[in-house]
Amino acid sequence: MATYRGRKSDISRKVGFNIWGHAKCPSTKRPYPPGQHGPNQRDPRRSEYAEQLLAKQVVRRYYGMLEKQFSRTFTKAARMHGNTGLNFLRLLELRLQTQVYRLGYARTIDQARQLVGHGHVTVNGKKVDIPSYTCKVGDVIALREKGASKDIAKRNNYEGAPVPVYLEPDVASMSGKIVALPEREDFPKFFQEQSVVEFYAR
Repeated sequence: MATYRGRKSDISRKVGFNIWGHAKCPSTKRPYPPGQHGPNQRDPRRSEYAEQLLAKQVVRRYYGMLEKQFSRTFTKAARMHGNTGLNFLRLLELRLQTQVYRLGYARTIDQARQLVGHGHVTVNGKKVDIPSYTCKVGDVIALREKGASKDIAKRNNYEGAPVPVYLEPDVASMSGKIVALPEREDFPKFFQEQSVVEFYAR
């Protein structure tokens, strides 16, 4: 499957803020698009459609997804009962690669995707190598009993990772259990899920 090969810092500079919270992201000092004309676009006038598109791109880039998979996830959320925006964010958050990232086993969502794809992760004791696998409340995500798998988490200092309240980590066994569905406060504040809903509802 195709993946984005460009610089993540360019994405952050294009939207004007540090999406992933990287300490050395250039968007902190240069919150404008890259290129020679970037500084002249600090206060661009955007249409309503452009604002909705930007909100959608921010969420999509944050979770490291391509458009086709992202839109399919939204279609699934729209068919569910309840708030479409919150359901959509929950489906994105409960992807296996996101859970591996939240537990601190990987430094980035992209690295978490690689960990899952290379067979380092188990769900309820069974190896799962599909990054888009949707986890459920009660699932236990863990690293396999392999030295290589655990060494990666140790190098990423998983013990000190900030874990969301809907996850119950077991640092000693390098595992974590999903004890509840994530709520809106568990997601980044800059997410504008209502704009994403309006974008796809056009």
